[in-house]
Amino acid sequence: MRRKALRIIAAAAFLIIGYRTVDGTAAVAPKADWQAEWEKTLAAAEKEGQVTIYGPPGIDYQNAIGTFQDAYPKIKFVYVPGSGTNNSQRLVTERRAGKFLADAFIGGSGSLIEVLFDGNLLDPVAPLLLLPEVKDQSAWFGRTHTYADAKGQYVFMMQGNVNTNLAAYNTKLTNTEGLKSHLDLLNPKWKGKMVAYDPRARGHIQNVRAIYYSPKLGGEFFRRFFGEMDVTVSRDQRLMIDWLAQGKFLLSIFSTGNDVLEAKKIGLPVDLIEAPADESHMSGGFGHVAVVNRAPHPAATKVFLNWLLSKEGQLKWQEKADNNSLRTDISKHMLSDPASIPKQNGKYLNSSLPQYQDIEAALKIVDEALTKAGRK
Repeated sequence: MRRKALRIIAAAAFLIIGYRTVDGTAAVAPKADWQAEWEKTLAAAEKEGQVTIYGPPGIDYQNAIGTFQDAYPKIKFVYVPGSGTNNSQRLVTERRAGKFLADAFIGGSGSLIEVLFDGNLLDPVAPLLLLPEVKDQSAWFGRTHTYADAKGQYVFMMQGNVNTNLAAYNTKLTNTEGLKSHLDLLNPKWKGKMVAYDPRARGHIQNVRAIYYSPKLGGEFFRRFFGEMDVTVSRDQRLMIDWLAQGKFLLSIFSTGNDVLEAKKIGLPVDLIEAPADESHMSGGFGHVAVVNRAPHPAATKVFLNWLLSKEGQLKWQEKADNNSLRTDISKHMLSDPASIPKQNGKYLNSSLPQYQDIEAALKIVDEALTKAGRK
């Protein structure tokens, strides 16, 4: 019994003061596997000295992602802004010319899936996650990592906003009474008084998916809306808001919510009408990240990816981009639109998921309706 007690005391002393080598000098306890791998990766990343990210246009997104430079000053951060269509085509053109410049790609799921994933230009994300707090799926919405690609490996959805926008309206000229559903937009009193972002431009692909796959709305809504309501279509979001503020139109459909709220802040007479819960949806917007294969800076890419998906990185993204991170262990108080935050038990159509990817039939309906209406 006495020997057993001595062994327990010795073990406790080891935990308190560490262990010693045979010559009596103090030895360093072995590091966890992840920590050793992280330090090795970080050293290699600093040696590479650069990471190149193709990301969304807009200074807010650039500022959000660019805070990586503050966290890792020894790794030069290069940001290439552009729409998903432009940046994905840029990457494909570079590959054909034998140039490998991009390390990671951030943007909407449309181009990431249809160009990069379908073109086999991406690496799986999970094997590159090293930090325990990033690998821990319990810290994310639904207690899981969400991927937008069919294989569930390549396009990581780090952001999720609930979109409740039914329409934007002119607050001085528009009586919104009776506008409770997208179906109310089919009322003849709105005929010729609406402008809508052209779905064929694919700039608001998530809205198209949400409506087309909605049991309540579907393709019939598109057929009637674009075919019967004398809708003016535009591919210029700012111009749409200007027209709305000037009273040229009473309603604007598929306007970017943040743009409308920004216009409201500077005094323009515009605001948003909310859709009911069964017509709302959650989407990742520009908040999808993927790793480009044959990346020129593989170690720096790992460091960037782990930082971006960490609590620190997602807090910066959410704070500066004003979009809800799917990490649930960070405060949401800084978001300007509380309605965009998904509830843990909320049942939303997640329009970024692969089962809602195919919208060719929806776009065909829109195109045929506009052609029939003389709005080609």
